Formats: sequence, structure tokens, C-alpha cells
Amino acid sequence: MIVTLRAAARAAAGRFRRARWAVAQTAVAVSVSWFVAHDLLGHPQPFFAPIAAAVSLSASDVLRGQRAVQLMSGVALGIALGSLVEAVAGTGALAFALAALCAVYGALAFGGGPFGQGLMFVNQTAASAILILALHQPGSGTERLVDALIGGGVVVVIGVLLLPADPHRLLAGAERDLFAELRDALSGLRLEGEVEADADRELAVGQRIHARLAALDQARGTARQVVRVAPRRWRARASVDEAIARGRHLTLQANAVLSLVRVARAAVEAGERLPGALGDAVAELAGACGVLAGGGSRGDAAAAARRAEGLLDPARHAGPGYRGPAVYAARACARDLLAALGPVGAVPGGG
Repeated sequence: MIVTLRAAARAAAGRFRRARWAVAQTAVAVSVSWFVAHDLLGHPQPFFAPIAAAVSLSASDVLRGQRAVQLMSGVALGIALGSLVEAVAGTGALAFALAALCAVYGALAFGGGPFGQGLMFVNQTAASAILILALHQPGSGTERLVDALIGGGVVVVIGVLLLPADPHRLLAGAERDLFAELRDALSGLRLEGEVEADADRELAVGQRIHARLAALDQARGTARQVVRVAPRRWRARASVDEAIARGRHLTLQANAVLSLVRVARAAVEAGERLPGALGDAVAELAGACGVLAGGGSRGDAAAAARRAEGLLDPARHAGPGYRGPAVYAARACARDLLAALGPVGAVPGGG
């Protein structure tokens, strides 16, 4: 029990540490948005402004600019639809149903491209249409729209112009998290002895790895946005594009690791004889992923991947098993890792 609580506390502390800068920016943006809308413009209840800032910035610096655009556009569309429904159907219960129906379908109609990523645009459109009816006041729609634009504008100023995310840091953090999952998957692989069928474990491993791949894809999308819209990051365009192109091999490596986990267990269950060098190669691969997960030397990781590939070269070994699927999957892991690392002297996807 105590060990579990300590682990949970360490995990929470890690989340706090990673989010501290984003949370500080969110607090500042919320305060500035309220000050501009309430104190400078004199809006009596400008709750849309700080809410827009908080929702757009949140505790993550991933896709902030996109969230701000989605929020402002959703609020504008929701206010327009809500005002239309209010003029036609009033503010009764049926009007709320009609507002929700029109808002969601309206958001879906416009929800292509950047508006179709996630549910921010749809949710904000529906929420704004409903609030127009719930907080019915003459002329309130325009005021709510101005408040939302203030909150979104503050987000753009803080999160895009003044303090844009570091694209290399975003990529590096997402890649380290992926490497940590790959290390754990490889370290837990058993290649001899009695191996129980454990489909649940394989499923859990696959889910964790795919979750990290999804987070990496979000980091790539954010990095692309930042270097194209944030003037302070324009000079990083070439290096970010290169890092993203090289990092696509990580998706192949992750899939190779999942294939290795499945085919190796199936081979052991079937009583197939796997080459002894396979265990050493898997240990080298796990070590390489561990080095990268800890932000260590890319040269050391590349050397370990080369050793793993050499240990399983079928041209050097005449023994049984060197041309089986487990060996091919392990060699694919090594090759894809080397391709993702690129030349050892190159600038990595994160510092």
C-alpha cells in the first residue's frame, strides 16, 4: 500500500513538473483575459474570455494555436446559431434541443481540416449555442463573441507570439516516452522456458505503445504548426522537418517491437528452437531504447543497435532459427532504430 502511494506521488510530481510552465502561462492568460474584458471593456460577466484562455492553453503546450482557432470559431458559430434559434423558437425546452441539434450538425458541416481534429470545435459550438439561450439577455451574443475573441487572442499572443513551444523539446519528450515503452516491452520478453499464453499482456503492451505513437504524432503536428506560425521559431523549420522525417522510422520500429513480442512468444510456446544470440540482441535493443528514453548518447544507442543487428545476421550464422520470423522482427527493430537515429552527428529531434 505504501509503495503504491509513493509510486502514485512520484507520478503526480512528474506530471506537475512537466506541466508547471504551461499551467503558469494558463494562469496568466486567464487573468489578462478577465482584465481586458471586464476592467478595460466594462463587460459585467465576461466569463467567456477567461474560459477561452484556460481551455485553449490548458496544462499542455500541444496544439495550442489550433485549439485557440477551434475555440474562437466554435464560439462564433454557436453564438450565431443560438441567436437564430432564440429568435425563431424562444428559450423553452424544445428550443434547447433545437439549438443543440443545429449546433452539432453545423459544427460537423464545417468540421473539416483543422476543425475536424478532436472535439473542441464541436463542443464549443454546442456549448455556446446553449449558453446563448440559458443566459438570455438582449445583445448578449455580440458581447460573448467579443469575450471569446479576447480569450483566444490572449492565447495567440502568449502561446504563439511571445512564448511559443520549443518544437525540438516537444519532439524529444514524445520520443523519450515512446522509447521508454519500447524498452519495457523488450525487457519483459521471455525467449526460453515455460511461457504462459498472456494475450492480455500483449494487448496492454500494444495499447501503451500505440498511445505513445499517438502522442508523438500530436507533438509532430504541434512542431509543424509552431515553426510555421510563430516568428520566434521560423529558423527551426528545416531542422524540425528533418527530425520529423527521420522520426517516422520510429513508427516502423514500434510495430517491429510489437511483432517481435508476438512471434517470439508464439515460437517459444510452439517449442521452436530460437538462436541463443536472439536474447543478447533483444537485450542490446532494450538497452539502446533505455539510453534514448533517458536522453543519453545517441551514439551509444546506435552502437547497441548495430551490435544487435550483427548478432542476428543470417549470413554469418549457419545454425537453426536465424531465418525465422522472430529474428527478422528483431533485425527490423535494429534497422528502423538506426534509420530513426540517422547520422550520429546529426541534431536529434530534441535537444
